[in-house]
Amino acid sequence: MLELDPQTKYLAVLGSPIKQTLSPLIQNHWFKQNKMNCAYLALEVASKDLKVAVEALRAFNFVGFNLTVPLKTEVLPYLNFIDKAAKTIGGVNTVAVRDGKLYGYNTDYLGLDADLKSKNILAKGKNVFIYGAGGAARSVIYVCRKQGAKNIFIANRTYKKAANLANKFHIQAIDRNETERYLESSDIIFNASSCGLNTADFLPFDINQIKKTAFIYDLICLPRTPFVRLAKKRHLKFDTGEGMLVYQGAEAFKIWFGILPDIKGAKKLIKVKQGPSLAGVV
Repeated sequence: MLELDPQTKYLAVLGSPIKQTLSPLIQNHWFKQNKMNCAYLALEVASKDLKVAVEALRAFNFVGFNLTVPLKTEVLPYLNFIDKAAKTIGGVNTVAVRDGKLYGYNTDYLGLDADLKSKNILAKGKNVFIYGAGGAARSVIYVCRKQGAKNIFIANRTYKKAANLANKFHIQAIDRNETERYLESSDIIFNASSCGLNTADFLPFDINQIKKTAFIYDLICLPRTPFVRLAKKRHLKFDTGEGMLVYQGAEAFKIWFGILPDIKGAKKLIKVKQGPSLAGVV
């Protein structure tokens, strides 16, 4: 139980839905570990309420905040400064409040890049398939391009959103009904959509053929998403987004406080919370 007093400094993560987030667990662990009088909250904020929420956090002198689905692109108009990488990506997931001004950064791409490298999964020279066209997908594209992917294919429930991202990043948008022939040649498959946040979600396309060596990376930190079930059914190597979450959270912590927290300990904490390892091959 956090002990709060008038000197407590506050931070938060905003999004909708927000009940699944592990960010408070991680950040509050780091505060305790570093003997910091801070508290990190999870706040349910819909898109229509984002402007009011951001202004409230500024007024209440929050140190900073994170953004998750669906707010990473929608927050941009309310910021006073946007980091170069975040501008290129077109999405912000970390905001620092300094002297009443809002500074936006993207630590998602740093987290994904670090997690992939830690697992020796690199996009260089490979065909990459991404499902989803929101803020998370932008970071995945950015990382895969930086790593030197051979081809990047993107699909989405709404084709227009995928096409817009494809035009921005010079990759290939494909219709959801044509995904199967691209999946046949894909080496890494990312789920960067919200598919899997609800237990009733199902795989958004049919898959009959898929490479036996394909690696599935689901950015959602849940053990039974449709993409994880697909990996288990086809005996494919897979991973979920816990590592990315910890690495990006550590980078956010560094932006707010100038120190890099204990990453190894946070990973262990998530394993205890979530139960058996979510990654592997079954």
